[in-house]
Amino acid sequence: MTDFEELYALERLCFGNSWTSQTLRNELENPLSVAVYEYAEGKLAAFVIGRVVVDEAELFQIGTHPDFRGRGLAKSLLKRFHEKTRDKGAAVCFLEVRSRNAAALSLYEKSGYERISVRKDYYPDDDAVIMRKTL
Repeated sequence: MTDFEELYALERLCFGNSWTSQTLRNELENPLSVAVYEYAEGKLAAFVIGRVVVDEAELFQIGTHPDFRGRGLAKSLLKRFHEKTRDKGAAVCFLEVRSRNAAALSLYEKSGYERISVRKDYYPDDDAVIMRKTL
C-alpha cells in the first residue's frame, strides 16, 4: 500500500472535497476494495480505487497528478485494475463519469467501456454517464 497521506493529498488535488480522509481510509480497509498505484519520479503519480462485489466491479475514482497527465498512466492503471478485479472474480466493471468530462469518456471508451445510460442531474452541475466493460 502507498503512503496514506500522499494518496489523500493526490485524491484531494484531483477531486477536491469528494471524499473525506475517513471515507478514503474506510474504503482502503474494506476487504472488497481494489486499489492500484503508479509512481513516477519517486512520488505517487496516479491511483485507481474500486470494489468487487460477487462478480461485478465498480471503479470509484481514477486520478493522475497534473504533472504526470498525458503519459498514459491512467490507461496503464485501468488495465492493472481490470486484471486485479478479474482475479477477484469480477466479470464486468461499471463506472460513472461526468457527461462533460471528454478526456475521461475517451479514455474509458478506448479501454473498452460502453455507455449504457445517463443519470440526469446526478452531480450538482452535470449528468452522469454510466459505463460498462465486460472483463
